[in-house]
Amino acid sequence: MRLVLAAIALLPALAHAQTPAKPAHLVTELSSDHVDISTRYTGDEITLFGAMSEPAQVVVKVTSPTQAVSIKQKGRVGPFWLSVAKYDIADTPGLYFLLSSAPIDKILPATAQRRYGLGLQDALSGMHVSPTPADAATFRHALLDLKARHHEYVVNGQAVKILGQRLYSTTIKLPAQLPLGTYRVDIYLVRNGQVIATDHRQINVAEVRIEHWISSIADKRSWLFGISFTLAVMALGLFLGVVMGRGGKKA
Repeated sequence: MRLVLAAIALLPALAHAQTPAKPAHLVTELSSDHVDISTRYTGDEITLFGAMSEPAQVVVKVTSPTQAVSIKQKGRVGPFWLSVAKYDIADTPGLYFLLSSAPIDKILPATAQRRYGLGLQDALSGMHVSPTPADAATFRHALLDLKARHHEYVVNGQAVKILGQRLYSTTIKLPAQLPLGTYRVDIYLVRNGQVIATDHRQINVAEVRIEHWISSIADKRSWLFGISFTLAVMALGLFLGVVMGRGGKKA
Protein backbone atom coordinates (compact mmCIF):
# COMPACT_ATOMS: atom_id res chain seq x y z
CA MET A 1 0.00 0.00 0.00
CA ARG A 2 2.82 2.42 0.82
CA LEU A 3 4.39 1.71 -2.55
CA VAL A 4 1.16 2.44 -4.39
CA LEU A 5 0.63 5.70 -2.47
CA ALA A 6 4.20 6.80 -3.11
CA ALA A 7 3.88 6.10 -6.83
CA ILE A 8 0.55 7.93 -7.00
CA ALA A 9 2.24 10.93 -5.41
CA LEU A 10 4.49 11.09 -8.48
CA LEU A 11 1.58 11.52 -10.90
CA PRO A 12 1.36 15.33 -10.57
CA ALA A 13 4.92 15.52 -11.89
CA LEU A 14 3.63 14.02 -15.13
CA ALA A 15 0.87 16.56 -15.67
CA HIS A 16 2.88 18.49 -18.23
CA ALA A 17 3.31 15.29 -20.29
CA GLN A 18 -0.36 14.37 -20.59
CA THR A 19 -1.08 16.24 -23.83
CA PRO A 20 -0.42 14.24 -27.04
CA ALA A 21 1.79 16.98 -28.45
CA LYS A 22 4.41 16.49 -25.75
CA PRO A 23 6.90 13.58 -25.63
CA ALA A 24 6.48 10.61 -23.33
CA HIS A 25 7.85 11.01 -19.85
CA LEU A 26 8.49 8.97 -16.72
CA VAL A 27 9.40 9.74 -13.13
CA THR A 28 11.32 7.28 -10.95
CA GLU A 29 12.26 7.07 -7.28
CA LEU A 30 14.26 4.63 -5.15
CA SER A 31 13.41 3.50 -1.63
CA SER A 32 17.10 4.13 -0.86
CA ASP A 33 19.96 5.54 -2.91
CA HIS A 34 22.77 4.15 -0.78
CA VAL A 35 23.97 0.84 0.66
CA ASP A 36 26.22 0.72 3.73
CA ILE A 37 28.59 -2.24 3.73
CA SER A 38 29.54 -3.40 7.21
CA THR A 39 30.76 -6.65 8.75
CA ARG A 40 27.10 -7.60 9.25
CA TYR A 41 26.02 -6.96 5.67
CA THR A 42 24.43 -10.04 4.04
CA GLY A 43 22.58 -8.46 1.12
CA ASP A 44 19.96 -5.78 0.57
CA GLU A 45 16.81 -4.97 -1.38
CA ILE A 46 16.01 -1.60 -2.93
CA THR A 47 12.57 -0.86 -4.33
CA LEU A 48 12.37 1.20 -7.53
CA PHE A 49 8.96 2.71 -8.32
CA GLY A 50 7.56 5.39 -10.56
CA ALA A 51 4.92 6.63 -12.96
CA MET A 52 4.76 6.99 -16.74
CA SER A 53 2.85 9.46 -18.88
CA GLU A 54 1.36 6.76 -21.10
CA PRO A 55 0.98 2.95 -21.06
CA ALA A 56 4.17 1.16 -22.12
CA GLN A 57 6.69 -1.46 -21.09
CA VAL A 58 9.55 -0.71 -18.67
CA VAL A 59 13.15 -1.91 -18.67
CA VAL A 60 15.51 -1.28 -15.74
CA LYS A 61 19.28 -1.74 -16.11
CA VAL A 62 21.52 -1.72 -13.04
CA THR A 63 25.29 -1.55 -13.60
CA SER A 64 28.00 -1.51 -10.96
CA PRO A 65 31.51 -0.07 -11.43
CA THR A 66 33.95 -2.25 -13.34
CA GLN A 67 36.29 -4.48 -11.40
CA ALA A 68 39.30 -6.72 -11.98
CA VAL A 69 38.87 -10.44 -11.31
CA SER A 70 40.85 -13.62 -11.91
CA ILE A 71 39.47 -17.01 -12.83
CA LYS A 72 41.17 -20.36 -13.16
CA GLN A 73 40.53 -22.93 -15.85
CA LYS A 74 40.61 -26.57 -14.80
CA GLY A 75 41.76 -29.38 -17.02
CA ARG A 76 42.56 -33.06 -16.81
CA VAL A 77 46.17 -33.84 -15.97
CA GLY A 78 46.51 -37.58 -15.91
CA PRO A 79 43.87 -38.94 -13.51
CA PHE A 80 43.41 -35.56 -11.79
CA TRP A 81 41.52 -32.34 -12.51
CA LEU A 82 43.86 -29.40 -11.86
CA SER A 83 44.11 -25.69 -12.65
CA VAL A 84 45.78 -25.47 -16.04
CA ALA A 85 45.38 -21.75 -16.77
CA LYS A 86 44.66 -18.46 -15.04
CA TYR A 87 43.02 -15.45 -16.70
CA ASP A 88 43.02 -11.88 -15.41
CA ILE A 89 39.88 -10.01 -16.46
CA ALA A 90 39.53 -6.24 -16.34
CA ASP A 91 36.86 -3.67 -17.22
CA THR A 92 33.78 -5.77 -16.55
CA PRO A 93 30.96 -4.63 -14.24
CA GLY A 94 30.77 -6.63 -11.05
CA LEU A 95 26.97 -6.45 -11.15
CA TYR A 96 24.71 -6.27 -14.21
CA PHE A 97 20.91 -6.54 -13.87
CA LEU A 98 18.34 -6.36 -16.67
CA LEU A 99 14.85 -6.22 -15.16
CA SER A 100 11.79 -5.65 -17.34
CA SER A 101 8.01 -5.89 -17.44
CA ALA A 102 8.21 -8.31 -20.39
CA PRO A 103 11.06 -10.28 -21.99
CA ILE A 104 13.35 -7.77 -23.69
CA ASP A 105 13.55 -9.83 -26.89
CA LYS A 106 9.77 -9.48 -27.26
CA ILE A 107 9.55 -5.72 -26.79
CA LEU A 108 12.75 -4.46 -28.43
CA PRO A 109 14.45 -5.50 -31.69
CA ALA A 110 18.11 -6.52 -31.62
CA THR A 111 19.27 -3.19 -33.07
CA ALA A 112 17.62 -1.22 -30.26
CA GLN A 113 18.99 -3.63 -27.65
CA ARG A 114 22.53 -3.06 -28.94
CA ARG A 115 22.03 0.69 -29.10
CA TYR A 116 21.08 0.94 -25.43
CA GLY A 117 23.25 -1.93 -24.21
CA LEU A 118 20.36 -4.12 -23.09
CA GLY A 119 21.93 -7.54 -23.41
CA LEU A 120 24.23 -9.67 -21.26
CA GLN A 121 26.86 -9.62 -23.98
CA ASP A 122 26.98 -5.82 -23.64
CA ALA A 123 28.24 -6.24 -20.08
CA LEU A 124 31.43 -7.70 -21.53
CA SER A 125 31.82 -5.19 -24.35
CA GLY A 126 34.82 -3.48 -22.72
CA MET A 127 36.36 -6.64 -21.25
CA HIS A 128 40.13 -7.16 -21.41
CA VAL A 129 41.53 -10.64 -20.77
CA SER A 130 45.15 -11.57 -20.15
CA PRO A 131 46.38 -13.86 -21.58
CA THR A 132 44.05 -13.95 -24.58
CA PRO A 133 41.98 -17.18 -24.51
CA ALA A 134 42.25 -19.48 -27.49
CA ASP A 135 38.45 -19.59 -27.90
CA ALA A 136 37.16 -16.11 -27.00
CA ALA A 137 33.49 -16.95 -27.65
CA THR A 138 33.53 -20.00 -25.38
CA PHE A 139 35.38 -18.03 -22.71
CA ARG A 140 32.79 -15.22 -22.75
CA HIS A 141 29.95 -17.72 -22.54
CA ALA A 142 31.60 -19.48 -19.57
CA LEU A 143 32.16 -16.15 -17.81
CA LEU A 144 28.51 -15.14 -18.27
CA ASP A 145 27.39 -18.50 -16.85
CA LEU A 146 29.68 -18.04 -13.86
CA LYS A 147 28.35 -14.54 -13.19
CA ALA A 148 24.75 -15.74 -13.50
CA ARG A 149 25.30 -18.58 -11.02
CA HIS A 150 26.59 -16.08 -8.46
CA HIS A 151 23.57 -13.79 -8.99
CA GLU A 152 25.88 -11.08 -10.33
CA TYR A 153 24.44 -10.98 -13.86
CA VAL A 154 20.64 -11.26 -13.87
CA VAL A 155 18.02 -11.10 -16.63
CA ASN A 156 14.38 -11.21 -15.50
CA GLY A 157 11.59 -10.42 -17.95
CA GLN A 158 8.91 -10.41 -15.24
CA ALA A 159 10.64 -8.41 -12.52
CA VAL A 160 8.95 -5.06 -13.24
CA LYS A 161 5.27 -4.85 -12.26
CA ILE A 162 2.90 -2.49 -14.08
CA LEU A 163 0.02 -1.18 -11.95
CA GLY A 164 -2.97 0.46 -13.59
CA GLN A 165 -1.02 1.06 -16.85
CA ARG A 166 0.69 4.14 -15.38
CA LEU A 167 2.59 2.95 -12.30
CA TYR A 168 5.54 0.57 -12.18
CA SER A 169 7.79 -0.98 -9.55
CA THR A 170 10.53 -3.56 -9.12
CA THR A 171 12.84 -4.84 -6.40
CA ILE A 172 16.60 -4.72 -6.93
CA LYS A 173 18.02 -7.62 -4.92
CA LEU A 174 21.67 -7.04 -4.11
CA PRO A 175 23.87 -10.03 -3.17
CA ALA A 176 26.17 -10.25 -0.16
CA GLN A 177 29.33 -9.55 -2.18
CA LEU A 178 29.18 -6.12 -3.81
CA PRO A 179 31.75 -3.97 -5.63
CA LEU A 180 32.06 -0.56 -3.98
CA GLY A 181 31.28 2.64 -5.84
CA THR A 182 28.44 4.37 -7.65
CA TYR A 183 25.91 2.13 -9.39
CA ARG A 184 24.06 3.43 -12.43
CA VAL A 185 20.32 2.71 -12.72
CA ASP A 186 18.85 3.35 -16.19
CA ILE A 187 15.10 3.16 -16.78
CA TYR A 188 13.68 2.84 -20.31
CA LEU A 189 10.08 3.32 -21.39
CA VAL A 190 9.37 1.07 -24.40
CA ARG A 191 6.44 1.07 -26.82
CA ASN A 192 6.02 -0.39 -30.30
CA GLY A 193 9.62 -1.62 -30.38
CA GLN A 194 11.13 1.78 -29.53
CA VAL A 195 12.53 3.50 -26.46
CA ILE A 196 10.32 6.57 -26.05
CA ALA A 197 11.65 7.93 -22.74
CA THR A 198 14.49 7.36 -20.27
CA ASP A 199 15.29 8.20 -16.67
CA HIS A 200 18.46 7.72 -14.61
CA ARG A 201 19.26 7.20 -10.95
CA GLN A 202 22.30 6.25 -8.87
CA ILE A 203 22.98 4.00 -5.88
CA ASN A 204 26.08 4.61 -3.79
CA VAL A 205 27.63 1.49 -2.25
CA ALA A 206 30.25 2.26 0.41
CA GLU A 207 31.82 0.72 3.47
CA VAL A 208 30.98 2.32 6.80
CA ARG A 209 33.88 4.19 8.37
CA ILE A 210 35.44 1.68 10.79
CA GLU A 211 35.10 -1.23 8.32
CA HIS A 212 36.49 0.96 5.53
CA TRP A 213 39.48 1.94 7.66
CA ILE A 214 40.23 -1.68 8.63
CA SER A 215 39.78 -2.88 5.05
CA SER A 216 42.05 -0.13 3.71
CA ILE A 217 44.80 -0.89 6.23
CA ALA A 218 44.58 -4.65 5.59
CA ASP A 219 44.72 -4.15 1.82
CA LYS A 220 47.32 -1.38 1.45
CA ARG A 221 49.47 -1.92 4.56
CA SER A 222 49.17 -5.60 5.38
CA TRP A 223 52.35 -5.54 7.47
CA LEU A 224 50.95 -2.77 9.69
CA PHE A 225 47.64 -4.60 10.01
CA GLY A 226 49.47 -7.78 11.05
CA ILE A 227 51.53 -6.00 13.69
CA SER A 228 48.51 -4.11 15.06
CA PHE A 229 46.43 -7.27 15.22
CA THR A 230 49.22 -9.16 17.02
CA LEU A 231 49.70 -6.37 19.57
CA ALA A 232 45.94 -6.18 20.17
CA VAL A 233 45.75 -9.93 20.83
CA MET A 234 48.75 -9.73 23.18
CA ALA A 235 47.18 -6.82 25.08
CA LEU A 236 43.88 -8.70 25.36
CA GLY A 237 45.68 -11.79 26.63
CA LEU A 238 47.61 -9.73 29.21
CA PHE A 239 44.40 -8.04 30.38
CA LEU A 240 42.57 -11.35 30.76
CA GLY A 241 45.56 -12.82 32.58
CA VAL A 242 45.59 -9.98 35.09
CA VAL A 243 41.82 -10.15 35.65
CA MET A 244 41.78 -13.92 36.04
CA GLY A 245 44.85 -13.77 38.30
CA ARG A 246 43.16 -11.34 40.64
CA GLY A 247 40.06 -13.51 40.69
CA GLY A 248 42.17 -16.54 41.66
CA LYS A 249 43.81 -14.73 44.60
CA LYS A 250 40.43 -13.70 46.00
CA ALA A 251 39.28 -17.29 45.94
